[in-house]
Amino acid sequence: MAFTQSSQGTHATREATSEEQKFITDILKLYQAEPNEQSYTHYAETAVFHDPVSIAKGKESIMSQFNGMPKIFARSETKEVAVLASSTPSQLELNLTQHYVFKSPIPFKKEGTEKTVNSKLTFKLNSQGLIEEHIEEWDHEGNKTADDGFMGKLQEQRKKFDAKLVEKTVSSDPSKA
Repeated sequence: MAFTQSSQGTHATREATSEEQKFITDILKLYQAEPNEQSYTHYAETAVFHDPVSIAKGKESIMSQFNGMPKIFARSETKEVAVLASSTPSQLELNLTQHYVFKSPIPFKKEGTEKTVNSKLTFKLNSQGLIEEHIEEWDHEGNKTADDGFMGKLQEQRKKFDAKLVEKTVSSDPSKA
């Protein structure tokens, strides 16, 4: 068994199966700001995506979220990805370190601020092996929700609003985004 490090400590990892590796490769295209139809074949129509920025409900809304990434980032590179040992057939958990380079707000300058983020990705799968829930936790810290009290409720409402705004302004078709 191998181990990977995050700000929240050391996590046991294991090798991905060949089936998991195909899934991971497809999903990483989304994080690398290269959304494509193949990546989205892994999502159920009723899937939910939840990260510290948004809560997107439904496959079309999730597609808009990831299709919007090339509009924000000049580059997005996967630095490390590992399957967490806690994964099961119905839940795949990854430790992902992604390096983002924002597009510059200054005209004629291609790149701006850079940020490396370590996340725990959890994919809860249905009986057909499709993603029902895609949870991204920055620094492996749980996302705030209404269950966390008043401030959590405000954050949850903001995240739902943010997702709806992106859904209305970014196409869910990767070739048109």
